[in-house]
Amino acid sequence: MGAIKNRFTGMKTKSFFQDFQEWFRFGKTPLLAYAAMRKFFVWTNGRSNDFMSRLISLKNKKYNDITSTGVLGNLNAEHIQQIAGELDRNGMYIFENVLDENTVKAIEEFARKEPATYLMVDNTKKAKYSDDKVYVDPEKPVSPRYEYGFEQIMKCKELESLVFDQSILAVAQQYLRCSPVLDLVAFWWSLPYEGKGKSEAAQMYHFDMDRIKFIKFFFYLTDVDTDTGPHCYVKSSHKRLPPALLKDGRIEDAEIERAFSKNNMIEICGKKGTIMAVDTRGLHKGKPLNKGYRLLFQIEMANSMFGQYYPPVTINSLNPEYQNIVKHYRRTYSQIFKFPFVK
Repeated sequence: MGAIKNRFTGMKTKSFFQDFQEWFRFGKTPLLAYAAMRKFFVWTNGRSNDFMSRLISLKNKKYNDITSTGVLGNLNAEHIQQIAGELDRNGMYIFENVLDENTVKAIEEFARKEPATYLMVDNTKKAKYSDDKVYVDPEKPVSPRYEYGFEQIMKCKELESLVFDQSILAVAQQYLRCSPVLDLVAFWWSLPYEGKGKSEAAQMYHFDMDRIKFIKFFFYLTDVDTDTGPHCYVKSSHKRLPPALLKDGRIEDAEIERAFSKNNMIEICGKKGTIMAVDTRGLHKGKPLNKGYRLLFQIEMANSMFGQYYPPVTINSLNPEYQNIVKHYRRTYSQIFKFPFVK
């Protein structure tokens, strides 16, 4: 391991492990440590992340009083363990419960009335979003992907309710083996765009590595079939990757098909309201749309904020019920959001 530590370009005075130790003590990711984490993940085939996760679990014990009732159902301890066990084995889980029709309708209506930034497709293959916002018109797409910001998401009471849902918190905690951190919420449209911008729009296979360990909850807000952008996932690829795919970047379908059985390559289709949990450390993509449109909401819970930096967003008003949740589970809800009125 000592030989590996010295391979980082530009890290002349500190090893990655010293940086991790600094973060572990002070909670701030040092410069270059995020890039180093990604390199170590590839070089060790994920073992470095597994090791760091065990240390984080020792420091941040689980909550012992989560209600565990919410959008995923009235979950008991046995059911939560069963869900986490399937996530451990396969990297994905599709819930029996779905969002109710009125909730889905309200969220879609909100999205149609709220302008979004859009992915600018050029020849650089770098994801860059517009400075201006536009209303989404599925008949006249200007991009394969349109996104809403954190502040916009929190204006929708149905999405706000999902952000603070306690059944989601309970499942995340069991899978992460420590008190979770809400580290990302995302809300976006996907539209057909003649195959352009596939890489920038995450429509080619890849693994995510913003954090050391994390779990994502996806909510389909439109019907999704094989032509309207299903989430595609390679089962069990969140554990170890074959040597040919140990690289940090986009991967062509043909490479995936050579390395894995077709039984492991899953297209997750579902009606509007479908809810799934996915460890996107595993290989995945959003399938490019051939027709129609897809609206999707995502909540990501991690075991820490070590990694990619996102500036926190100040929320100036919040339902009193959620204020109590923020106070009680402060580690979870006070990382990406700042609530000046919550003491």
